[in-house]
Amino acid sequence: MSIPYATNLNRFALIGLVAALVSSCAPQTKPEGHDILQNHAIQVASEQVSIAIALPQSGLALAAGDANRFHRFLRDYVSRGRTVITIESAQPSLARDVLLSQGLRDSEIYMAPSTTVQAPNAVLSFTANKSISPECGDWSSSPVGGFDNAPHSNFGCATQRNIGQMVVDPGDFIQAKPAEGKNAGRTDVDIFKQQSGTVRTRLLDGSGNLITGQ
Repeated sequence: MSIPYATNLNRFALIGLVAALVSSCAPQTKPEGHDILQNHAIQVASEQVSIAIALPQSGLALAAGDANRFHRFLRDYVSRGRTVITIESAQPSLARDVLLSQGLRDSEIYMAPSTTVQAPNAVLSFTANKSISPECGDWSSSPVGGFDNAPHSNFGCATQRNIGQMVVDPGDFIQAKPAEGKNAGRTDVDIFKQQSGTVRTRLLDGSGNLITGQ
């Protein structure tokens, strides 16, 4: 009679052990003040990026100063633009042709139906994300620590601040851009080009020249 009883105890013990192991592997909610991602959160805000350029009187080439500012604008758009570029111009056809020749894609252009911008000027704008990094230097907590094992008030702040300063597109903190659907082989090629410094095709203008933007 004692053997079945012992067997049942062993079963209960085994079930309890399995339950303990499963619960230990489950995500644990950190107590308030213990998570550096919350203590030193990186915030994301939106901003409007705009430039004004003068359209050429003839041809499609911009003046040197306008071309330089546009190329910087385009590089910024390639890095963190999440919307189309709104173009305000009294000469919409000319503005579109000029910008296409300078490296913009037709799908990235939205011509405003009405504008107060006077010819030959054109105003370009898009909405981008910017990161707001935490401010460090909070030494208010005791360096000795406490019984709750909470991290120091300044612990992890430098790491979070550096991440916020280095990220190319702060919108990735909210949601990553969708994958382009490339297979692994093509992705490897792109990674190699990025590591080797090969120019991205997207940063070449309509004539195949590198868009630098000093």
